[in-house]
Amino acid sequence: GVLGPTGAGKTTLLSLLLRLYDADEGVVWVSGEDVSTLSRTALRGRFGAVFQNETLLNDSVYENISFLRNLPRKEVAAAAKTAQAWAFIQALPEGLDTRLDIRGANLSGGQRQRLLIARALAARPGILILDSADSALDYRTAAALHAAIRRDFPGVTLVVISERVASLRDADRILVLEDGVIAAQGTHQELLETCGRYRRMAELQMGGAV
Repeated sequence: GVLGPTGAGKTTLLSLLLRLYDADEGVVWVSGEDVSTLSRTALRGRFGAVFQNETLLNDSVYENISFLRNLPRKEVAAAAKTAQAWAFIQALPEGLDTRLDIRGANLSGGQRQRLLIARALAARPGILILDSADSALDYRTAAALHAAIRRDFPGVTLVVISERVASLRDADRILVLEDGVIAAQGTHQELLETCGRYRRMAELQMGGAV
């Protein structure tokens, strides 16, 4: 999990992982390899990512999840179920064959986010990055999403970038970023005990559920 306010360095960290640009100093390691020794195509083939500003195609729900990969409908449906999107897809007029408006304008924000997550999952990535990808989901749906990813994709490394403590609390390690540096790191419980900023954010957002 990666937590921090706007400008803390969350997007920079993601950009370094994907080699959108290279580090001026130091080394970025992915699966034990220096990313600077890997081609960008090979490196990005390991990742699935959902970004805040990603958009949907003016095409069917199936095509938006399959995303030019001609995936079997069974695999598309499975990815949609993990992404907590299957229930609302089934309620659409033509299910997977329902055509979406430009940018998915005929869906809610949470529905759009779940389709984008299904698209990333359908590629079965080794590393899945969710960059504020559950910001439009209620806490219960977001929790169900993360639990389903852990259940259905046990081998995937999940990186969740968020300003919501509830989205990160089950992470094996949480990084708290401030002004481009890691100000604290640990599990949810460890950070509650050792990091004042994290504890204040948790109390403000979650009240007695921290």
